[in-house]
Amino acid sequence: MSKRKIDTHQHFLPKLYVDAVGLDLLRAAMPGGVAPSWSVEAALAMMDENGIDEGILSISSGPTLPDAVTLLRKCNDHAAELRARHTGRFGSFASLPLPDVDAALKEVSYCLDELKVDGFIAFTNYNGLYLGDEHFTPLWEELDRRESVVFVHPNQPPHDVPPVAPASVLEYPFETTRTATSLIMSGVLSRFRNIRFILSHAGGTLPFLVPRLALSIAMMPAVAERVGDTLAVVRSFYFDTALAAGYPPLSALAQVADPDHILFGTDFPFAPTSAIRQFGKVLDDIQIPGIEMDKVYGENAARLLARQRYWQSAAG
Repeated sequence: MSKRKIDTHQHFLPKLYVDAVGLDLLRAAMPGGVAPSWSVEAALAMMDENGIDEGILSISSGPTLPDAVTLLRKCNDHAAELRARHTGRFGSFASLPLPDVDAALKEVSYCLDELKVDGFIAFTNYNGLYLGDEHFTPLWEELDRRESVVFVHPNQPPHDVPPVAPASVLEYPFETTRTATSLIMSGVLSRFRNIRFILSHAGGTLPFLVPRLALSIAMMPAVAERVGDTLAVVRSFYFDTALAAGYPPLSALAQVADPDHILFGTDFPFAPTSAIRQFGKVLDDIQIPGIEMDKVYGENAARLLARQRYWQSAAG
């Protein structure tokens, strides 16, 4: 069996993006308050050290950005250039200038028709609007028609962060849980079945809360009718392992996830290479029913992102 690895949760920070948003935004995402640095050489070195064949690049920070339409178009073009320059090493989840849905729809057309991207990154909330809000319905309609992949990544919550821990420690997993619940309870997942949603960081706290969520939905007849089978809807999500490579989160995830829907992710460069190395050792040795590491490392992503040809070539 091939050990080909596809990292579906890998970020890039091109200079044009860092110059536009400033280091303060990047520092705010880090527990130590030190902004991560990125270069294509560092990314490739991390991948080579950890046996990663391909990284799917996305921009992580925001979503409030200066002149988002222009800036994110440049970032999407830059990712396409990296993909062309380093054949087979990079893919991309393109950025969208949300919450401007009209602008986002134009970017969807450009990125799919011209750049041939692998999918799109969406943040958990935009000015307090979570992804199940009807504001985003036209976007989901188009992405459903296009049978697209949407990588859901947490960002700052729309409320003050309690001074318990940095936002990335607690609020980010909670934000993923909030927006996943929004997608479920609004009926987005039930209505738009052709969109493949990936939840970062093993779904945040969602796996632990699924029984509570299912019971609550059952007690709300209108919501229950809209959602259908809560457990089946949760099972339709994809999940990545970024910052969640341990027995507690993966054991919980295995209880609710389809084994074919669990993906490998590193969170580089927000996760340093030392952490990625350590998480890799845990994943290599982990034994949890429902977690099949050959599938997690690459087979599932190859199927999701239409990389089967490369997978078969590597296996042969």
